[in-house]
Amino acid sequence: MRLLIDILYKILKAIFRPREMAITAVAFLLIGMLRYVALHFDVFNPVAQGMKGFSTTDIFYDMMLASPADTSSTIVIVDVTELHNRDSIATALEEVDALGPAAIDIDIVFEHPKEPVGDAHLYSVAATISNAVFSFKMTDPDPEGKEFTRQAHSFFAEDLGVTEGFVNVDRRMTRNIPLCLEMRGEAYPSVIARMMEVIHGEPFDYKTLRKKAIDFEPTVFRVIPHDSIQHYAQYITGHVVMFGGAHDAVDMLYTPLGQLHGIEVLCYAMKTMLEMKKETPITGTLYWLLTVVFAYFGVRIIMTYKDGVLKLKDDQLLTDVLRTIFITSIFIFIVLACYMAIAFVFFDKWRINFDLTPTLTVMALTTVSADIVRITIKHAWPKLYKRMY
Repeated sequence: MRLLIDILYKILKAIFRPREMAITAVAFLLIGMLRYVALHFDVFNPVAQGMKGFSTTDIFYDMMLASPADTSSTIVIVDVTELHNRDSIATALEEVDALGPAAIDIDIVFEHPKEPVGDAHLYSVAATISNAVFSFKMTDPDPEGKEFTRQAHSFFAEDLGVTEGFVNVDRRMTRNIPLCLEMRGEAYPSVIARMMEVIHGEPFDYKTLRKKAIDFEPTVFRVIPHDSIQHYAQYITGHVVMFGGAHDAVDMLYTPLGQLHGIEVLCYAMKTMLEMKKETPITGTLYWLLTVVFAYFGVRIIMTYKDGVLKLKDDQLLTDVLRTIFITSIFIFIVLACYMAIAFVFFDKWRINFDLTPTLTVMALTTVSADIVRITIKHAWPKLYKRMY
């Protein structure tokens, strides 16, 4: 037993070295200081927004773009961007409904009556269509931004009691689809939650699952022009149809895949909910424990390189070159890339979602942190400095 303890002690001592542990701790301290300054001083607000808005998951989805994207076999878009009057839109909607789609998401809010003929036609179609979900918008958030105070519905929604869902998303960076929002204490479902009810024919518990991370694995969604609906009937019958503007320059959203049209984001959200791939996000205490461990080993790798360079005494020129900031930065970049590659494999193959942002930041700050630790120990504890350096 004593021998086992001694072996374990030697292993831990070899792995966890005081200098590297101190460097890792200082790097985390620097990150905390930078975050505090960025969040509490207005001049650094863009930095704060960048810190809050970055996730390595975005990079993973971007990396997936290198492979050919599959075409969705369940979801299609019927594009009515070029239809500028409600009568034509109602006609296109009638054509789609006549082909027997599984469900129709109508990504248009007809807020106020405008055209007597077109409005009457829309009213008639909305009254007869049975498997459609109409959109509405939550608007005018309160001063604290905690809750919306108004809703924008289609003019016929209240009279006909049509099925509705809101289409609000985070316009700064869309990573999640909200499935439920509250207004004056009442919960309202999103259009995606309502579509799930229409497709499966049963209530969807949107009050429990209030939001869902969108799976942005690159996918091609067929876009059917409004004047070719009959020609592409086989892609509409039995399919989920997203009915709206696929080329509307105003309705653009920032996503991990770059800018996408709002209806494309809804397609990805719909695909996510229909497939419901099991994703394992690493969060909470386990996340921070692993973050510290991974960051420490990254620091160990980088410091091992720096120590190894110092031992190259046979070739002073090579030593000086390898010690330059440029070459050291390249080495650190390679280590970061290896970490990203490993995390990407876990995300791509098994959907294990681990945000490496803090880990990579610590590793990027290794050189600065190492200088701080070295200078501090040299001037505060000279004897310790001689042993460590």
